[in-house]
Amino acid sequence: MNFARLLLYAAPTLLFSSSVSATKFSEYILAPSQRSVAPKTLREVHGTVNNPGALLLRPSNGTDAVFIGSNSSVTLDFGVNIGGTVEFDITSVSGTDEFLGFSFTESSLWISPYQGDSASNATYDSPLWFKIPSAGRYAAAKERQRGGFRYMSIWHNSTGSVSVKNLSVNFTASPEMVDLQKYPGYFNSDSEKLNRVWYAGAYTNQLCTADPAYGNALGIPGNDWYYNATISSKSR
Repeated sequence: MNFARLLLYAAPTLLFSSSVSATKFSEYILAPSQRSVAPKTLREVHGTVNNPGALLLRPSNGTDAVFIGSNSSVTLDFGVNIGGTVEFDITSVSGTDEFLGFSFTESSLWISPYQGDSASNATYDSPLWFKIPSAGRYAAAKERQRGGFRYMSIWHNSTGSVSVKNLSVNFTASPEMVDLQKYPGYFNSDSEKLNRVWYAGAYTNQLCTADPAYGNALGIPGNDWYYNATISSKSR
């Protein structure tokens, strides 16, 4: 499969070959060590959510977060921008018409369980809704991947309850890379700030590298949004 790519170039005098140990520079790498990414911290809880901290655990160690009643929500912080598809397990359901909605934002200014902050348009997006009829594994389709978000909110708007564990995001950016942290070279200078800027730039390029059959374009509807535009027919 061909992938659309953005390549980062640096002066040869500043870019060390891959034979140089990355140990010294690994602290600057923002890319996740694996594609299954769990949230780092719990930022907000509203309504009745029992044991919300369980959403941070991978594996869950048998611990669930339980959303009870309508308007129960949590907001999770991944620490840095990521992109991908939501995955989670439901261990129990009480009620006949249960739903969970997921909303996303890059900035903490726009955190909301009721709507997402669109990065491509001056509008808001509806939550990504999952109907929860029974226990089992749930995962968003690839066209429902979301890019460029740090905060994810989960909203239970039904009258029953659902128990959730093993929540993660399948990191879909840079699909051509087997090891997301294994760069072709490593940058280093005597400036801490410059080092961090360089690695932030490298990670930005990773986030902007996508399967070209699942792209984004202006005009995507705010309700029932999707990413399925073909943005390239071959690697550049």
